[in-house]
Amino acid sequence: MTFVGEEEIARLLTDAPLEKLFLLRLRTKGSGDREAIFEAFRRDLPMDPPVQTAHSWEALSDSLFGGLLSLASTRVVILWEDAAQHESLRAGATGEALSILTEVAELLSSPQVTGGNSKLVAVLIPVGVEH
Repeated sequence: MTFVGEEEIARLLTDAPLEKLFLLRLRTKGSGDREAIFEAFRRDLPMDPPVQTAHSWEALSDSLFGGLLSLASTRVVILWEDAAQHESLRAGATGEALSILTEVAELLSSPQVTGGNSKLVAVLIPVGVEH
């Protein structure tokens, strides 16, 4: 997880294709509601198998892992665009979502876990967000 400024975000949006980065833009609309966060993950991030409900954080994590693992790209950036709309990234469902993003990124970097199909996954958070 990396905190980035507006200038870095603008550069990323321009240069991602040139640097062969697979850019995913997560938008939770500032809602810390569990249902809203699950919906944002389902809408904005690859899921395999798809998660239909908001009952299990573990299922969301497994699905995100599978979805990112299935991408052809080995370099993935998840930009949580509206993270600054959340009061905190440490509390409640928002904290759980950030924990899942971080954990999945770490797991995907391991050749042992991915069967040799490891990926470099960066989770970017705009500066100004309490962490």
